Amino acid sequence: MQNCEKYRHLMVGLLDRELAPEESAEVNEHLIRCSECREELERLRDTSSKLEAVAFEEPSDEVLRRLWRNPFSRLSRVGGLVLVLGGYAALIGFALFEFFTGGEDNLWVRVPVAAIVIGLLILLLLVILERLKTYSKDPYREIER
Repeated sequence: MQNCEKYRHLMVGLLDRELAPEESAEVNEHLIRCSECREELERLRDTSSKLEAVAFEEPSDEVLRRLWRNPFSRLSRVGGLVLVLGGYAALIGFALFEFFTGGEDNLWVRVPVAAIVIGLLILLLLVILERLKTYSKDPYREIER
């Protein structure tokens, strides 16, 4: 039924007791009349009870520290960062090459490249200016980190 679709979305809220009393009454009234939705609600209850039985134990802080100190973890983080930055630098290098050596017909390459380079320069300038502002007011600048 098309009317059932409206109530199917509310059944999870009914199970989790998240519905307003009026909505709960409306869904329960529909469930009295509709056997398909009652069966669907029973399947949802069954699935919900099975999910509640699954326990998830979060790793302790010590386990997380060991994971981050793991040489493979460091290598993968650094390697991933190098690959991303290297790929981005190669792409920018190629785009700049095309920008300067391309003919007049490569306007679709020139405009995005110019936008990226100008945007990067603006961001770099903003970061440098912000760093200079915070450095002059940093009460901990004499402390070695």
